[in-house]
Amino acid sequence: MEAQARGVKVIHHLLKKYEGKNIAIGTHGNIMVLIMNYFDKQYDFSFWNSLDMPDIYKLTFDGDVLVRVRRLWN
Repeated sequence: MEAQARGVKVIHHLLKKYEGKNIAIGTHGNIMVLIMNYFDKQYDFSFWNSLDMPDIYKLTFDGDVLVRVRRLWN
């Protein structure tokens, strides 16, 4: 199973388990962008290449649909 599929599987599980709640997930930039790309194709290699290290993003979901991404790290 590829990395994106593994990461997305975990996200779907967490979205279901903690529906309606806020959760925090720590991960590396590579897998973060792979997961984000699954939900929205604009998060691609050029987005990954623009990340700061470290970087923090808040992803907002409606069910299992990504509805908003906001950068929290300045």
